[in-house]
Amino acid sequence: MNTLALSRWGALALCALLLGGCAGLRQTAGGWLGLAPAPATVAGLDYATQKRLGVAELACDELAAAWRGDRWLPNDLRAQLIARCGARVRRVLDVREQDQELDRLVSEAWDATIQARLERERRERRREQVRRAIAQAREEAEARNDSAAEDALAQLRERMADAHILQVLREVPDQPLAYAIGQPSERSMKEFLSCLEVAYPNEGYEMQWEGDSLSVRALNATMPRGDVDIDTQFVSVWNTWMLQSLSVAELRATNAQDRFMLAQNLVAGQCYDVDGRL
Repeated sequence: MNTLALSRWGALALCALLLGGCAGLRQTAGGWLGLAPAPATVAGLDYATQKRLGVAELACDELAAAWRGDRWLPNDLRAQLIARCGARVRRVLDVREQDQELDRLVSEAWDATIQARLERERRERRREQVRRAIAQAREEAEARNDSAAEDALAQLRERMADAHILQVLREVPDQPLAYAIGQPSERSMKEFLSCLEVAYPNEGYEMQWEGDSLSVRALNATMPRGDVDIDTQFVSVWNTWMLQSLSVAELRATNAQDRFMLAQNLVAGQCYDVDGRL
């Protein structure tokens, strides 16, 4: 009777031990048998993540199947599977890291290319803006100069038209001025004398005209160094009034070159600089 009771109590104790500590018994039993459970992760990645990353390795598949089926594996086999699967996972991670690094480098290079292009475009736009500003400023300056030149030319023509010499010579036919025979200038004789009057106002004229000869003396013409007479003598040759001599005070020009140089110097500031005519 006592033996039977002890047996019953032993069975009950074994059941209680099995119900309350099965995991501990399994681990103990696994240790006795050289078995261990499949790991939930390998090289830091679970099996779902491995699949998502494209890890293709039979060892990983075997470990995943054992882990899902809660199967225990022999320690040697388990270690081999973990080693092979881990190596594969690390290679995939290395490749992925290299790809990410390559993507980063490509992205940086592309960004640098875009920035360089944008900078070139910005510089081109700036150069174009500067070029347009310079061109506009030049056009405005030219327009102002043209306007000023037109105003000056209009004023010159108005002053020449009012010159008293035109009244003095109203009966004398006008012809192109010449400094040498057969070489008419761009001005007429009366225009030249009008320029002289505009440049150097005087107190009146003495004029003699006989056929082809004409002499004109401007009395007390105002000059920087004082009032002087300006004497001009012309002769009509080949439909021109050729300037035979030009005298300013004691300065007298008789040959063609001297007459031309002295005449142009006299009218340069008031006439030649405005209309550019010789």
